[in-house]
Amino acid sequence: CTRATTSQPLAPAPKNRDRRTQGHAMGASSSKLPPLRVVKEFDVTKFMGDWYVIGVIPTYFEKGAHNPIEKYSWDEKNKCIAVDFRFNANSLTGKEKAIPQKLYTTGYPKSGGHMKASPFWPLKLPYELMELDETYENCMVGYPSRAYLWIMSKSKSMDPNLYESYVKIAEEQRYDVSKIIQPPHTMEKELPQAGEAKGAK
Repeated sequence: CTRATTSQPLAPAPKNRDRRTQGHAMGASSSKLPPLRVVKEFDVTKFMGDWYVIGVIPTYFEKGAHNPIEKYSWDEKNKCIAVDFRFNANSLTGKEKAIPQKLYTTGYPKSGGHMKASPFWPLKLPYELMELDETYENCMVGYPSRAYLWIMSKSKSMDPNLYESYVKIAEEQRYDVSKIIQPPHTMEKELPQAGEAKGAK
C-alpha cells in the first residue's frame, strides 16, 4: 500500500451512492476483466470514521454530489459497518441527502479487502478495498466491472502525489481514469482550493 505524506490541496484531476450502491447494480459485466487486487487484511476498528470522497467515477445516483462524505461506524448488533453516506445535491449549499447502508466485512476486528455493501436486504454488492495507507487516512474502493471508483480521505484534501499514485494503480487495474472527477468540498478559508497555484493571491 502507498503511504501518505502530508495533506495538501489536490492537483486537478487528470483529463484523459440518492443510493450509491443501487447504482452499482447497473455496472457492466466484469466477466472479461481480471479480479481487482485488494488489501489482504486490515484493522476494521481503525477503518472507522469520516471518509471524504476526493475522486470518483460516480454512480448515476451520486452525480452532481457536493461535499460527499461516508461516515463509518461499527454496528455490533448486526455485525457490520454502518455507513451514513451524505452529500449536498448540485451545489455546496444544496439540499443534503443521506443514504444509509451496511458494509459487511469478512471478519472482525480483522477483515479482508473483498467486502459486500447493502443498501437494503437482501441485496449485497461488491465493495473492493483496493488501497489503504498505513495511517488509515486514505483509501481507494473499486467495483469489479470498473464502472465505479472512490478515492477517499479522512481529510478534505489529499497529497497530490498520493492521489496520482492511486489514479495510476486504478489505470493499471484497467480503469478508464479519464472518467474520474473530483467532487467539490467546502474548504476552510485558510486552505487554498484544489488546483490553486501556490503563492497565488
